[in-house]
Amino acid sequence: MIQITKNTDLLKTTPINEQLIKFGRNEVNLEIAKYVNKCLSGLDIEMSNDQIQILIEDIIDVYKWDSIEDIQICLKNGRQGKYGKTYGKLNMIVFQEWMGKHLDQKANEFEHQYSKHKHHWDSKEDYLKAVKEGIKQQNKEKEITDADKKYVSDYNNFKMKYESGKGEESTEGTIQPDPKLKNN
Repeated sequence: MIQITKNTDLLKTTPINEQLIKFGRNEVNLEIAKYVNKCLSGLDIEMSNDQIQILIEDIIDVYKWDSIEDIQICLKNGRQGKYGKTYGKLNMIVFQEWMGKHLDQKANEFEHQYSKHKHHWDSKEDYLKAVKEGIKQQNKEKEITDADKKYVSDYNNFKMKYESGKGEESTEGTIQPDPKLKNN
């Protein structure tokens, strides 16, 4: 991964179409032009300013959902020969081949990171069993919640009856001695 410097906000990994809104087409073009020109210099390829501008416009139009950082990394890796030979030219066809390889590598890295954190099921049956168990647990929690509500309701009813009967002598709820067990 390229070390990104903090010299510009354009390098944030937000999609190019958002960068266009925030900074304008001119600024985005200039930022991408830096990386295209560096790639051309590294590959010792001559292109006219018009050709470079057309390439940049095509890159922005086709890869507007990707970031400027993706473009930068793709051009660097292409310049270093990581995507194959260029045969002395850089055009949209070559760039699309490079970008396809870059995006595949990026997707593989995301998949690798995702697979580290997801739960692996041995089979579809194991997965379905886990889902059913989860549903049972959710239903059980609902039952407990309903029982708790009933308990609270019963307690509140008892409390209201108790409060309304204060001052009256009542033996309800108290233990009375059994008359058969009188001590002589």
